[in-house]
Amino acid sequence: MVQGDNTRVDLGNVTPLLLPWTADPFGRLRPPLSVEALRLSAEAASATYAMAVDRWMQAGWRDVTIQVDGALTGALEPGSMATQWKLHRVRARLRQRGPLGQVMGAIRQMDRKDTGKVLVMIHPAPEGRYVVAISFMGTGSQFYDWFSNFRMASEGGMHRGFLQLARQFERNEEAISFPETAKQLGVERLSLRQILQEARHPGSRFILWLSGHSQGGALMQVYAHHKLTEDGVLAANLLGYGFASPSVATGTAVADPAAYPLYHVFNSDDVVPRMGAMVHLGMCLTYPAGEAIAARCYDWPQNAVSQRARALVSPLVERMTDTPACMESMMAFLSILAERTSEELLEVMNLLDVHIPMKRLMTAADSRLDSLMRFAVRHISTAYRSVTGREMDHARVSSMTDEMFLLAARLGLKTFTAALRELMAYPHSIHGRRGQAVGAYIYIVMEGVAALAPSVWVSGPVPTRMEAGRMLLTGSTGTALMNRRRQAAPRRLPPPPKRPRAPQRRDTRHRTPTLLPEGAQPETRLYREVRQG
Repeated sequence: MVQGDNTRVDLGNVTPLLLPWTADPFGRLRPPLSVEALRLSAEAASATYAMAVDRWMQAGWRDVTIQVDGALTGALEPGSMATQWKLHRVRARLRQRGPLGQVMGAIRQMDRKDTGKVLVMIHPAPEGRYVVAISFMGTGSQFYDWFSNFRMASEGGMHRGFLQLARQFERNEEAISFPETAKQLGVERLSLRQILQEARHPGSRFILWLSGHSQGGALMQVYAHHKLTEDGVLAANLLGYGFASPSVATGTAVADPAAYPLYHVFNSDDVVPRMGAMVHLGMCLTYPAGEAIAARCYDWPQNAVSQRARALVSPLVERMTDTPACMESMMAFLSILAERTSEELLEVMNLLDVHIPMKRLMTAADSRLDSLMRFAVRHISTAYRSVTGREMDHARVSSMTDEMFLLAARLGLKTFTAALRELMAYPHSIHGRRGQAVGAYIYIVMEGVAALAPSVWVSGPVPTRMEAGRMLLTGSTGTALMNRRRQAAPRRLPPPPKRPRAPQRRDTRHRTPTLLPEGAQPETRLYREVRQG
């Protein structure tokens, strides 16, 4: 038995991915919540960050193909020198590049939009079937890997940046091949495209298992949506587990978001699942964070200055409850940064682990910095209208700007930004930060599965989330396998309806309180000019 590095789960045991569908707390059929499947999926999602496939190949996974940006690397065989050399080159492409390489990569993304990283492999299953694993990597270490996250406007009801990366992978479906499996089946060639065509039928030998963390969890949703609604893959032949997945769809893009055979595990302290678009596809499982996960996973600085800063900044993070609120907070933060010099901005970006080669991208001239900030402000405003169907509330953004302005002045911009980074980064980790602590999501699948609280989205111009009690956990047993050839497949998902424009509505969310003294109204120059048009 070959065990996973993080959870010690058996990497070669695919039976937890083949269990019979059962009724969930909302009364609909879906793949059961299996502890082993959760841990196996967490291992796959974590492995993509370094494309650590050696142990998976030792566990019987084969026909491994890796996509890094625009390049495919295949024909990986366990133990061969050629495979080790190929993996060395793949991992070199994943690592942080020098300033010139970053600039060239950024220029490339203005046109290509091809930063997706994906791991594909296959494993034999009982009764002559196969599990096809497709694991999408989260945001990488190159600063231009973030570009897709910030393409927040909707396209066809989906988050544009995530949609572009999912389409990039789809274009490679014919080129991704499974030569060893083809030889075993006695066919000349077997591609992912051919597997998807067979997965349209109840008797399919192939089951698609999707996984991903962060951006990878978002791509998992968009890709599953396309396969089920465009390519006709049966829901019975697909399942997926995402971790810290952002939302991907507008409120009216999908008729029934809960119908997708996908799970998403969230840490309640993590801001990222609250971002993206408006709606998650599948079932959300939220872990109620507390002192235990903080002590084990949040390797925060414990000096008095850092503790005080986190205490003051945490109310800001807690109010980032959904994508509109996160966009408003981003707008306010940009307004604060716009008053700083390029050297101060460089320091802030480094604190946020966004290693932009600023000195090569801009000079210290105020006009260059203003242009960059104005572009970001316009981009966020456009995305806000696209996602919500309404204009951003400038009064609320102004109030947030005032609050951040005061906190940055009170703590210092560097300390304020460091606290913001700590509160957002550590709860989001899947495999620990720089090996110093247990990753929050590995902790959850090992220690907190019983506490997961399920919820699903209900579509509409103003989408709502429906909650239920605890999930029933399922263990994997050899007698519980589903014979998909004899069992009727769940009804195929309907195509997405034509999306109407969301009507204007009264915003009932609480306004952000201000920490300013009575009568004081500081306002940054950038935001004042944007608000006044």
